[in-house]
Amino acid sequence: MPKYKVWQNAWKDGYDEPLEIDLPDDWKVTYHGTVADTMPPAPKELIRDRIRNPIDSKTLKQLARHGSEAVIVFDDLSRGTPVKEIAEVVLEELEENGIDKDHIRFICALGTHGAMTRVDFVRKLGKDIVENYPVYNHNAFGNLVEIGKDRDGEPVLINREFMECDVRIGIGSVSPHPMNGFGGGGKILFPGIAGAITTKANHGRGQFTKFGTQKNDCGFRTDIESMTSMVGSFFKIDAVINDKLQIVDIYAGNPLKEYYFAAASSGKVNALTLPQNQNNDVVIVNANAKYNEALISVKIASQVLKKGGDIVLINHCETGQVVHYTFGPFGKNSGGTLFKKFEDRPKMKCGRLIFYTPFPDHFTKAQFDEPEKVVLARTWREVLLALSDHGEGTSAAVVSDGSISYWK
Repeated sequence: MPKYKVWQNAWKDGYDEPLEIDLPDDWKVTYHGTVADTMPPAPKELIRDRIRNPIDSKTLKQLARHGSEAVIVFDDLSRGTPVKEIAEVVLEELEENGIDKDHIRFICALGTHGAMTRVDFVRKLGKDIVENYPVYNHNAFGNLVEIGKDRDGEPVLINREFMECDVRIGIGSVSPHPMNGFGGGGKILFPGIAGAITTKANHGRGQFTKFGTQKNDCGFRTDIESMTSMVGSFFKIDAVINDKLQIVDIYAGNPLKEYYFAAASSGKVNALTLPQNQNNDVVIVNANAKYNEALISVKIASQVLKKGGDIVLINHCETGQVVHYTFGPFGKNSGGTLFKKFEDRPKMKCGRLIFYTPFPDHFTKAQFDEPEKVVLARTWREVLLALSDHGEGTSAAVVSDGSISYWK
């Protein structure tokens, strides 16, 4: 059987080997990776140079010399950003230019996700930072301040601690996104550290757009940029990453400007080449970078799947799917502020969604539009057994990481 390698469980301690899967010899299989997957990680010198030479912004050196309190906002484990190596450079810049560690804090941009623990913080920031700097979870339901109104007159609420600091920095990454074209930029603030009612208003208006669109005409993105401009001074750093969660490119500066440089880079290196057959019987899609929001990978798989075909989602996330106070379920027929009952959700294109994970749980099924289509498989042997009704000549596509890529 031909073998394929995909990277999994990047946030688990001791992770350093890809997962190997195999498929029947008589299947017609295409493998789809990205240019980013073949690129070496960016050297520390490039990271430092991009931060020291920002786009349309004062430098961190200038900001630190005229500031007194600094905050560094970073994304949670639902995003693949390797924050530690960027944060180390940021801390050097701040402390060498007048802001000592007693006046620096970190805030995790949870949006309306569940809170992180010390173990999670260490995975994102490293033990030294967690031991020496205060690290806080964002609270979308309190500790907020209003900074304006959105286009419908709803209050724009943001984290109070963030606004009380005069040196504000964000660390995140840019990759294809179903509502924003690309994530990154001001999205780390809205919804990252926004109030829940602001997120509900913004996401309630949002519509799915084309993955990977770089045009400045996305309504969801326009709203985010409008709210970001209300914040005032904000220095944003956006990495471009690959399926191993390595930084392959990076940009920094004004969040309304550096974002488009990062999006253009991600658009080139995170693109997948469309298969000639866009009606595959089976699509095997990996979810590593956004491993606890794996639904994004299912959307990518559906775009090259025939109606009624099977999707195999590879997701070895030990902690399970993220708790989501906007869209997530909190009961059989109840959930977050924008939760939809199953009968009101769109139908999935696949006949079955085979969820390959050694850590199955019933709650995971409720993350998908039709939970009854989800088949849990603990081992690859169980996956192949479930797919045994597909015979000779089955067309299949394997996607290296659907959570940070798009079909171009």
